Amino acid sequence: MDRIPFLVGVEGILAGRRFQVTVAGLRLGRDPENEVHIDDSGVSRQHARVLLHNGAVWVQDAGSRNGIFVNGNRVPDHKQVKEGDRIVLGAHTFTVELTGTVEKTEPLNPAKSEQPPVQAARSPALPVAVVGAGILLLVACAGLGSAVWWALGQ
Repeated sequence: MDRIPFLVGVEGILAGRRFQVTVAGLRLGRDPENEVHIDDSGVSRQHARVLLHNGAVWVQDAGSRNGIFVNGNRVPDHKQVKEGDRIVLGAHTFTVELTGTVEKTEPLNPAKSEQPPVQAARSPALPVAVVGAGILLLVACAGLGSAVWWALGQ
């Protein structure tokens, strides 16, 4: 993507704040650990995600109770969004904006601003790889244990 995407608050408690959409994406919701923390009981803890995929910006419902809307239409799972689209979560509205350069934006989460930024190259396949490696290690140890048990029994 040649231009840098931003999620910009236009209505609600985050009006006027800008969040750069990175490869790692943005999590939106009531949980303070989200990159876009929305302190509102009408918003789920893990309400939605905005991410880059194949050079496009996508919004995804994260299983929220009240859903997400793009330009007035409910999004049941995920939808590609373009510049100017309005994303609504409860009483909070954001728009997608594309700029030519990286700008100074709001800290993703002011409570965590002293920590290093989230790595941009976070891969959703990493947990699967870690689980797979753990299972492989477990099988290898079980096989080794069986071989030792058999050898001691001889």
